[in-house]
Amino acid sequence: MAQCTYWNYLLHCLRQTMVQFTSALTVQDFVKVDSLLIGAHQVPPQPDLTFGVEALDNALCLNFGQLIAFQGKSAHAMCTLLCVRAMLPQPLGPDCDVLFVDGGNNFDPYAISDSSVEQGLDTEKVLERLHVSRAFTHHQLACIITDKLPSAIRKFSARLIVVSDITQLYCDPDVRDDDKEDASRIFAKTARALRMFARQYQCLIITTNLEPRNFLLDHTLTRAAHVSVNVEQKASLIQFSLKYPYLQSRTVIAFAPGVKTLEAYL
Repeated sequence: MAQCTYWNYLLHCLRQTMVQFTSALTVQDFVKVDSLLIGAHQVPPQPDLTFGVEALDNALCLNFGQLIAFQGKSAHAMCTLLCVRAMLPQPLGPDCDVLFVDGGNNFDPYAISDSSVEQGLDTEKVLERLHVSRAFTHHQLACIITDKLPSAIRKFSARLIVVSDITQLYCDPDVRDDDKEDASRIFAKTARALRMFARQYQCLIITTNLEPRNFLLDHTLTRAAHVSVNVEQKASLIQFSLKYPYLQSRTVIAFAPGVKTLEAYL
């Protein structure tokens, strides 16, 4: 009888200890989560790559691990600027090599040179660190992205990848009607691969689409991208229409007086 009472006493003590430990653990977890949430509100995320224009950088925070889809004619000029600013020494830029997959035959080394001078960088060194691969069919573009891009990212330690005018080759007149369904499947696979590579290699991948050509392709790209940005610019007034796959869209207007317009890079 005494032995049974002793064991009951031990069991009671053990239960009390477990309740106290669980309570302490729960309170401690809530404190940690709360402090993290407070810290997140106090310190806004900082962009890994910037345009050098405060209004633009506040409107769109570019971070590694993202796939960003730019729509509109000004998109190419924006990417030209970003290709150069990616090579600025820290803390102004990430000081990294850049990969440019040219799907629209619009890569312009002269525009890169002009932008390099304006950013105070050596033109030859910038061009040496910018690696271009040009596609002439949608099959070539898909092969470059899915098969060649990962090894190139590792080889050059690239943190910025640009795929220019990504839908143009898929909408080429040479793509026959009976091949368009297959082309759409290839495009969807390519878009998913770009999103995966951005996260896997912690790099910023930007696609441009200079004009709307195919609703299905545009929708596929918007769904794959972390953010889809439609860019409209008149003089120094720049309007961003930001679309998210599962969140409400919003419009941001940035005004940068006295700043050279993006069209000047075209």
